[in-house]
Amino acid sequence: KSIAISPQGNTLISGSADKTVKIWHPGSGELLYTLTDHLSAVTTVAISHDGATIASSSQDNTIKIWKFE
Repeated sequence: KSIAISPQGNTLISGSADKTVKIWHPGSGELLYTLTDHLSAVTTVAISHDGATIASSSQDNTIKIWKFE
């Protein structure tokens, strides 16, 4: 449903109908993390300029903020 890539180009984020947000390494295609807190399809994802924060929204009418170190 939605994808975003970090400004540095080293992280790709996807949101999908399976209620997950997935974090990928774009060069290798390796799945790094799966985030599973939404109750319905994820419709939008965004990543902050520094790549440390991800925002996602869902058809469950929620917005989630995810922090990464």
